[in-house]
Amino acid sequence: MTGYATIAHLNRSNRYDTYEVWSAERLCSCVAKRPRADAPKKTAGELRLEGERLVALCHPHIVRGYEVLEEGPTVIMETLDGETLAHLIAAQTLEADEVAWLGLQLASALEYLHRQGLLHLDVKPGNVIATGGRAVLIDLSLAREPGRYKRGLGTWCHLSPEQARGDALTTAADVWGLGTVLLEAVTGRPAFEQEEPEFPQLVHAPPRAEGPLGDVIAACLAFEPHARPSLTEVAAALRPHAPGARPWSD
Repeated sequence: MTGYATIAHLNRSNRYDTYEVWSAERLCSCVAKRPRADAPKKTAGELRLEGERLVALCHPHIVRGYEVLEEGPTVIMETLDGETLAHLIAAQTLEADEVAWLGLQLASALEYLHRQGLLHLDVKPGNVIATGGRAVLIDLSLAREPGRYKRGLGTWCHLSPEQARGDALTTAADVWGLGTVLLEAVTGRPAFEQEEPEFPQLVHAPPRAEGPLGDVIAACLAFEPHARPSLTEVAAALRPHAPGARPWSD
């Protein structure tokens, strides 16, 4: 990678390798994401599109993209110190005010993304980085414009019923994803069983959360998309529960 020195290999997924690299231009470490050598051919084009979108976006709760290199291609992003929300939840559940503050930040990020004409479609604890009291949404690899896509697009336990069915997708799909994240942060358990069925099909909403956030989480997880609140309404419902709260300690 011209202009970058590899420091460490961070992660290997089904299609991508992620590295920590040193930027000679910026004099700081960055994250580099590139397709695996054995990834399907379409992966390169999809990653290039994801990178171009990240470079164009500018929001404090969405990871920043710096540039897209033709080698690979490779997407260069900011380094985020901290842990994934999934790792934090595995250690202990969050308090109600922390969960509300987390929800406000993610609702802000998603609403901004929707104004750019995109749905995230993979909102889950593993795609949220907790860094210094800030929640940052990462991984736009599944981001799409509203519309109809293949059945099961997304991650089991967090995809909406309409994603499971292959129905037309709207902003309500991300409201559902946000609801699953808040539910897991409160209870410490995913909305559904971890094992993914051969043909994902959701036939009922997950169990209701106890406590002061139960109503707003249940509303996000209404089975029918039209019955879910808007992100603005979700934020309004969460705000009274997060007076100056931070979602986690540094």
